[in-house]
Amino acid sequence: MGRYFFISATLLWALHAGAGMAHDLQVEVDVLHVGGQLLPAELEAILADPKLVVEAHYQPTRLIEDVTARRERTMPFGSRLFAIPQVVNLTGAQIERKGRTLRFQVPDVPPGHDQYRLRSMNLLMPVAPGVGRPQPNADVTLYDEAPASGAWEAARFGRYGAFDLGLRLRHRWSDAKGEMQVVKLVCHRDIQALGEGQYRFRSRHRHEGLFRSLASDAQSDPPSRPRAGQRSRQMREPFPAPIAGWRVSRNHLVQLDLDGQVVERLSVYAEQAGAGSCRRTYAYDALFSGGQPVVLKRSIYDAECEGKGDSPTVEATWAGDGSLARYIFSSPKGLRDWDGFEGAACGSSTPPGDEVEALRAEAQGIRDAFLR
Repeated sequence: MGRYFFISATLLWALHAGAGMAHDLQVEVDVLHVGGQLLPAELEAILADPKLVVEAHYQPTRLIEDVTARRERTMPFGSRLFAIPQVVNLTGAQIERKGRTLRFQVPDVPPGHDQYRLRSMNLLMPVAPGVGRPQPNADVTLYDEAPASGAWEAARFGRYGAFDLGLRLRHRWSDAKGEMQVVKLVCHRDIQALGEGQYRFRSRHRHEGLFRSLASDAQSDPPSRPRAGQRSRQMREPFPAPIAGWRVSRNHLVQLDLDGQVVERLSVYAEQAGAGSCRRTYAYDALFSGGQPVVLKRSIYDAECEGKGDSPTVEATWAGDGSLARYIFSSPKGLRDWDGFEGAACGSSTPPGDEVEALRAEAQGIRDAFLR
């Protein structure tokens, strides 16, 4: 019995000592990349905004009723304990700011709550209203289940509505010793490590994020609550190839003036009935900026038709310089995914050929039918 008492006492001492030896996490956030619907000057104003908040979230190490947890009834009978989280907010002078760099530190144990430890951390960035922008904050994850000791560097890429951010994060516990460890990246879809703390992040067309943001506007004929300055158009018969003679049930293009360009989002859905139970459907969604394609997405479905095709879905996106960024072709026979950022070394398929130009010409013909 004495041996078990000694082990128990040792464990209790270790837990108590751990609580007494709490350390702080020192954090450096560098915004290395900004893209989409956010200008560099806007980003720097956001980082300097006094409403910027760092939220540190804590979870209890033990569930103690009415101390770190609350008891709630569960169905059909009984009850269980649910953790009561704690949050520490850093604002104003608690965050050191210099250009695109933020520095601050948070305690591993929140003041007055010895039974808690740091679990996660995020940055709330106040963002002015705009097309495709989150309201009222962009919520950026800075720390999530990271090591409990040491020092490490990591990169993070995030999309926040219609804009992107690429971050370099450096974390160091106040009692850490040794060099900072770099979290290795192996064929990350959006980040490439260049060495010496530098990274390359996926870049997209400034307006690409509006493809999703304007989807509901384009798929409603017309939208019930159009945006200020938004214009709507519909095609008139005869419809262009490849839907000439088809029954068109969705037929809408919306236009907005943004950044000195006319941005157009269109959506088309058509059906054709053949012999017997044959049925074909055609859907086309596209985003144009300044008359040039940014995102094209087409899907064709053949059901019980003679000479049935592959029923393919095709998606293509272009970068800001007009170069093809990605091309995805999927059908029941397989998938081809070409990604100009990842490259062949990370499993990207061979670059597409004339099929991209055919897709582009088809989309241009549909757009012209809306504008004539």
